[in-house]
Amino acid sequence: MRNRHNPYEISNGKHVMLLYENEENRAEAAAYWINQGLEEGQLCIYASVYAFDQSHMLGIAKLSAKIKNCKENINNKNLQIINFKPYFESALRSNLLLFEDLKTNLENTVHDITMKGKKERITVFADAACCLCESKSFEKSEILEKWWQDVHDEWLRNNYHITVICPHPEPILKSKLDSKSKISDSHDLIVDLNKYDLHHLVTSSGQENRTQILIVESDPDLMMMYAEFFAERNMTAIVMPEGNECLSVVKKRDFDIVILDTHLSGSIKASDLAKEIYRIKPTQRIVLTTTNPLYRTAVGIKSFGVSRQDVLIKPFRLSNLIKVIDSKRNSCTSFEQN
Repeated sequence: MRNRHNPYEISNGKHVMLLYENEENRAEAAAYWINQGLEEGQLCIYASVYAFDQSHMLGIAKLSAKIKNCKENINNKNLQIINFKPYFESALRSNLLLFEDLKTNLENTVHDITMKGKKERITVFADAACCLCESKSFEKSEILEKWWQDVHDEWLRNNYHITVICPHPEPILKSKLDSKSKISDSHDLIVDLNKYDLHHLVTSSGQENRTQILIVESDPDLMMMYAEFFAERNMTAIVMPEGNECLSVVKKRDFDIVILDTHLSGSIKASDLAKEIYRIKPTQRIVLTTTNPLYRTAVGIKSFGVSRQDVLIKPFRLSNLIKVIDSKRNSCTSFEQN
């Protein structure tokens, strides 16, 4: 069971724009999400223009000190290193054939992993579009990120769980807001490292005492808002977009609270998901969010197994959500003490 989580649980098939302030933050972020993916049993791929530059902090020679069992994971093919310099140079020439080859290789890898009965999840940390921004080739970066997003959408349709994390330099993009907007539009999720102390998230000894919250919400904007909101309050929040991923996490670890929205994408209805959560964890505390006032009636409350005060009708104040969480957390503590 993992005790440490980033406020964004992004290793579940997203295309992520990672805004960073300096190269040290970028290196810390690369190591952090590679470690997270490896801990989850994923295949991780570090595709960097600086991958084999032994003197650069983003080269694997220096980055390996931040990656757990780096050499062993490389030898066991859990971690792959790709020299992205030829890819970057081809993108500068508006040639994306190497990227098309990479796409094919990733899809073949997913197929091979699935045939072996393993978890078919891959995390790719890719910085070619970032280096295009660094070289002031903003239009080429926009084109490449649009390509990544189109590929990502295709992967989603085919149920491929491939996460692509693309770092981007916030200081440079501040001077090119039009490009920043176009690049951000070509991503599912934007993570701004300037809002978080990533080093603290990785090394904090007090992390285990944080309130652990699982949020099941399909709206991307609300997913990001929840993550930011709880991170600012020193709470660990994991956000899942649909029921199957939620159940996978619930089986592996414990949560103080599960915040469940009634309108979910995916094959599992919210009411069935609640029943399955209770089957796995009979004492699990669930808070329900919904746009339907009928769920506060006796029928709705019974179908989800929650109390009336644990149903929040959208739109609601986040301060009210905190009050509900505090009340449930306190009741849980009182129960354990008794």
